[in-house]
Amino acid sequence: MFKKTILPALLLFIISSVTIYAGKGPGDKIEDFTLKSVDGASYSLSNVKDSKALVIMFWSTECPNVQPYTGRLNEMTKEYSGKGITFWAVNSNSTESYDDVKAHIKAHNYAFPELKDDNNKLADQLGATRTPEVYVINSDNVIVYHGRIDNNRDASKVTSNDLKNALDELLAGKEVTVKTTKTFGCTIKRAD
Repeated sequence: MFKKTILPALLLFIISSVTIYAGKGPGDKIEDFTLKSVDGASYSLSNVKDSKALVIMFWSTECPNVQPYTGRLNEMTKEYSGKGITFWAVNSNSTESYDDVKAHIKAHNYAFPELKDDNNKLADQLGATRTPEVYVINSDNVIVYHGRIDNNRDASKVTSNDLKNALDELLAGKEVTVKTTKTFGCTIKRAD
């Protein structure tokens, strides 16, 4: 009798206590969204219609896996911006304030804006769980790549430039061959 009544209740409690961020992946269309940068400007997906793609990078001021990518992403942004690609860093961490993000931007002189995702609405919509984690969204608002920037935070050990490969294929008018890669990094600290 005990097992018959307690086990289903326990199972229901466990299932209801787990938050699952299924999100979206390659082939999925995403809805328009608007985020604010730390300087107060608004950025909307609908405002980048003239871009060939938008790269959304989930970012952190504290994660030791993000910091080694500063130089690489600044260079990539400069290289691909002239080819019609837009880059946005998105900070969804509830533990990192606007002031933290402002100081981080100033210290690293980013070539891309860093936006604050209050209450992790965009991270939840996409299903992002890590920093760094990237999504490439084409001009039809369809995700064409989701995953890591490359396969090693140490630039000297990189053997697979996953984000760069996806962007090169997209710009060449080809289908992205590797649409998903396994992300690594720190977890996004979500709001309650």
